[in-house]
Parts: sequence; C-alpha cells; structure tokens
Amino acid sequence: MAGRPRSADVDRRLERSALMLFAEGGRAAVSFDQVARRAGASRTAIYRRWDTREELIASALRAFRAESEAGLEDWTDRPLDAILDLFVDRATAALEDEFARDLLRQLVALGPDGGAITQTYLVEMFAPRREAFSAKIREAQDGGQIDPTLDPELMQDLLAGALIHRLLLWGDLATDTDPRSHVNAVLSAIGFPRPPSQHGQPRNST
Repeated sequence: MAGRPRSADVDRRLERSALMLFAEGGRAAVSFDQVARRAGASRTAIYRRWDTREELIASALRAFRAESEAGLEDWTDRPLDAILDLFVDRATAALEDEFARDLLRQLVALGPDGGAITQTYLVEMFAPRREAFSAKIREAQDGGQIDPTLDPELMQDLLAGALIHRLLLWGDLATDTDPRSHVNAVLSAIGFPRPPSQHGQPRNST
C-alpha cells in the first residue's frame, strides 16, 4: 500500500525552520528535534524526507532560492544594464537584511567542507550563475560596454569579495552611506558600466 502523499505545507515549514536555525547557529544548530519543534511537526515527518541535516539544509537552500528568485528565471536574456539594476536591487536588500547576512556568514564559514550544503550552494546554485554572468560580461566587452582587457572571472571575484567583506566583517554600512549608492560604486570601480548619478551619494536623511 502506498504511503500518504507528502504535504507541501509541511515541507515548507520544515525547510524554513531548518534554514532559520542554520542562519542563527550554523550546521550544528540544525538538529531534527529543534527543526521539528520550530516547525510544529514531528521528527518522523523529517525522517520521511531527509536522512541527514546536511540534506535538509541543502533542500532548504534550494527552496529559499526558488522562492526568492521567482520571476527572475529569464535574467540571462535581459540586457546588461537591466541585469546590473537587478543585482543592485538584490544586493542592496541583502546589505540591509539581518537574515541574509547571517545566512551568508554561515555558508562562508563552512568553506569547502560542507558536504551536501556546499555542493548545493557552490556547484548547483553559484557556479552556473557565475558562468552565465561571465558570458554576459564577454558579450558586453564585444559590444564596447566593458573594457575588453578585464577578466570576467576576476571582476566577479572582486565584486563578491567587496560585498562579502562588507557583509561579514562590518555587518552594515556606515550610517551616512546609502546602500544602493555603495553597490553601484563597487560595480563602477570594478569596471561595470554605471551612470555616475547612481553611486557615491550619501544616505538620504529623513
């Protein structure tokens, strides 16, 4: 006899609870007991779905990405300026989002030893996006938008490094710095085309 079908609602609650625990305390904080308690579900429900905490966290990362990037699946078909505008929007939101900062901090702390978590984050999620963005940079170089002597891989390393440094070591921007202007300034410094009016401005006071 076939078992009962899995509940999508339970899946979401378990994955969200696991990701919140991971962001708060890393892999060690994601015990099945704690996940079940926070999700209002049973340990049995978790064991029916995942064998290890790493598999649960990896599944939660996939679900989080699918939810947060819904509607953006066609980003590689957009012109470079639109892609950069989208990046600025998302990076600005991350700079001001405590959960996003905590999640990134835990992912970086794992390094290459995160098993299924690292496989999901770096190989499944990050590497394909990086490859696609490199192709867009090369396309822009051919079209004269970006200096053709710049290395697309290095440009992305510098971009990620600058933002991760700010997110992880400082945790926030200076109080008089506008996050959107900061991200645009980083892009411009690396060699991406950004209108001068979009960077270098202080945070608006209200």
